[in-house]
Amino acid sequence: MIQSGRKLSLTGKLRNIFPRSLPPRLLLIFFAVFIQICGDVFSWYAGDTKNPVIIFFSVVLWLVWFVLVFLITRPWIDERLQPYRKLIHLAAAVLVVILVLLLIGEAVGLQLVNKGVIGKGELTETLADSISYNDATALTHQASSNLLNGENPYSNSNIVKAVEEFHVPTMYLTPLRQGDFADVFPYPTKDQINEAFDKAEASPDTIPQEFESKISYPAGSFILQAPFVAMGLKDTRVFYLLCALAMVVVVYWKAPKRLRSLVIIALLTNLVFWNLIGTGSTDTLYALLILLGWLLRRRIWLSALFMGLAATTKQTAWFFILFYLVLLLRDVGWKRALQSVGIIAAIFIVFNLPFIFSAPKDWLQGVMAPILDPMFPKGVGLVAFSIAGVLPSNSLPFSIIEVAVLVLALTWYYFNCRKYPQTGLLLAVLPLFFAWRSFSCYFYFASLLIFGAIVVEEYNEYRTSAQPQAAPVADIET
Repeated sequence: MIQSGRKLSLTGKLRNIFPRSLPPRLLLIFFAVFIQICGDVFSWYAGDTKNPVIIFFSVVLWLVWFVLVFLITRPWIDERLQPYRKLIHLAAAVLVVILVLLLIGEAVGLQLVNKGVIGKGELTETLADSISYNDATALTHQASSNLLNGENPYSNSNIVKAVEEFHVPTMYLTPLRQGDFADVFPYPTKDQINEAFDKAEASPDTIPQEFESKISYPAGSFILQAPFVAMGLKDTRVFYLLCALAMVVVVYWKAPKRLRSLVIIALLTNLVFWNLIGTGSTDTLYALLILLGWLLRRRIWLSALFMGLAATTKQTAWFFILFYLVLLLRDVGWKRALQSVGIIAAIFIVFNLPFIFSAPKDWLQGVMAPILDPMFPKGVGLVAFSIAGVLPSNSLPFSIIEVAVLVLALTWYYFNCRKYPQTGLLLAVLPLFFAWRSFSCYFYFASLLIFGAIVVEEYNEYRTSAQPQAAPVADIET
């Protein structure tokens, strides 16, 4: 009887975490998070060993992640998963426990490394260095400071000074295939990077050829955080943390009450989400703006305002905006879609025009740097085979595939967006999986955006149909 009571108690606790009323497809987000962690680990190991078998397995894991997130966008998945509901709920609960343990383990590990309890080694040094600024965070912080000092950030960007000021580990620099690295492939070693940067430090006023030193993003990337820097913010990762918390608050506030606990659990146990912030990722800013623009698209002016702000922060946002405009075109017609284009373009111009007039060449070289600068291949996508020597060491084939996938995705979405609108948030980043630079942070936020959009738009209390439907946007406020 006691054992039976304990079993009932455990079952009751699991039901409190994941009650029967929870839609099964929303629980797939925990599977997606776990698969991405596995994908990241195998991708790291594959990059270290250059083993084609390991690379193949890591790429397959990422493709499974894409398929799984794609299925989350399908309303009919709830019905298909009903026979397996208990098993899915139990597996999701187990994954939550695993993710919490990983979060605790990582936090404790970092504390032990920082206090010197764990001896120094390559792995512990990498772990300690991982929670810090990267080069993008340092350069945008430097750009905000330059702006506040009355200087053009695009003309006064200096990676050497940024590294020294913000203590950026050299593993977080972006090497370029020129200068001392002109004949290096597939990627400079740690010793080569350290040696090249030591030479650069000897002449800090001279921009080194070997490292990306430009502000590679539109002006919103440093303008929007500049007020916080002006108020004395020393670590802009706090700003990006606030953006992440704002995403949680927005989804929680707009979600139906019965799903709010799931929202908190799904976002707060998302290990990769918080790790990206700790390692200096700036993506939460554009992700927050895309989320707001997507959820508010029934109010076209306000929605386009947020999309315009997103366009000024990072080029990745441009992919999302393309699918956003296709959805508007199909739902409300070309006139309203053109209105949104005008608003987005106007905001982009307002933010960037002063810098274009001041130094047009510097601005263009900066914003186009991800496309024009000779960067090394790196990432978890198809390019991993190039790094291993299986595919060509030329970026052109990857660029062609990326564009082709984008065109095919837009075409498919044009005919299916009204039935599956949230799919656009995944298709927007699918081309990046085939790019020359395919970091997981480029497409990871798609799963969080999809999860938030589905919770808010397809499961609110005002939906009375048995099958969840996408939120209509035809009745738009102007």
